[in-house]
Amino acid sequence: MISLQKIVILFFLYTSLAHSAVVFKNGKRVDEPNDLKEEKAKQKDTNISSNLEVVDEERFTSGGQWEISSNDKGFIKYQEQQSKIIINSEDDLDGRSFIDQEDITDDYQIHPIYILASDSKDKKYDLNGTLVKILERSNQQLLKYTDEQKFRYDYTKEGNIDLSFIRVNKTKKEINRLENAAGYFTGMAALNGFHHPKKIYAIFYQDSYGREWGQLGDALFSGPKGEVEIASGVTYLGKELVNEGWIPNTHELFHAFGFVQLCAPNAIIEKNSPWGKNDHTTTSNEIMGEGGGDLYGIDTGRNQYYDHSNSNCEMDLKKSAYLEPSEPDFQLQPRSESCKLTRWQPKYRHERSLDCLDKLNF
Repeated sequence: MISLQKIVILFFLYTSLAHSAVVFKNGKRVDEPNDLKEEKAKQKDTNISSNLEVVDEERFTSGGQWEISSNDKGFIKYQEQQSKIIINSEDDLDGRSFIDQEDITDDYQIHPIYILASDSKDKKYDLNGTLVKILERSNQQLLKYTDEQKFRYDYTKEGNIDLSFIRVNKTKKEINRLENAAGYFTGMAALNGFHHPKKIYAIFYQDSYGREWGQLGDALFSGPKGEVEIASGVTYLGKELVNEGWIPNTHELFHAFGFVQLCAPNAIIEKNSPWGKNDHTTTSNEIMGEGGGDLYGIDTGRNQYYDHSNSNCEMDLKKSAYLEPSEPDFQLQPRSESCKLTRWQPKYRHERSLDCLDKLNF
């Protein structure tokens, strides 16, 4: 017979490991039916208890996607921005771009976007050099701690960082009421044609959102080829000193790349997390540390997520396709079978990542 103590332990394990996705549609939570939740929880509990060596990559995905579809009103394909973007005359200033301009490379790259609420007073951070300085400071930090690599930003033919502008359809107050502002901004960017399969978007919202300085933006996109998560790095410029925006920008882009993987030795144990850990490290003075630090190092011990030798945790930031120079065996965002960004992929699956990104190409 099973003792009462064992029953309590099994119940604790089950409630700790059970996890169900939460999706947002137009600012409202759309939960899965209870019977589907229970079935998924049972399956996940079975997978874990039957074979501890098997990792359920699907369970280690985000729980807060913002839904967007190619059938939504006003949706623009990334190839059709030039002809379909609608521009507010008040925002149409000399030097401002509302589209992703012609690329000078076919490499994977990062495209920055400056976002304002419908009632934001335009501070013109995309025109006065503010965002360029933030982006350049992020690269200075990468070069300092990696000795060789930096973000590969999207550039124009004139040699300038290709910065785009969007004014969204919600007011600052409405945005602050959202449970998932970063997902909303990512979804609005995708709606306006910023969903290129070879680009990750660095989004800068001019104003503040709650107590957040930066967040991973995750939108669940549904198109003719199926569903795929679009992940972006979102920085809130109204939170702290604007010129320090490079800190959340760097941090959130690393998250968008898929780091820190939960198989990293120092991934934080978190009792309230659905999977028991979160995608930060316990390392001090670390850009991906839970509390940050004065030095903002990038895996200075080379044993967590950059240029490491953990054979059971193959994702390596040094190999990211969005850094330059890129490694010959470069890596894309780690994807689960449902094409969501997964935080635990012991063995990197390149073909799956390629197939998922191809869903954005239609």
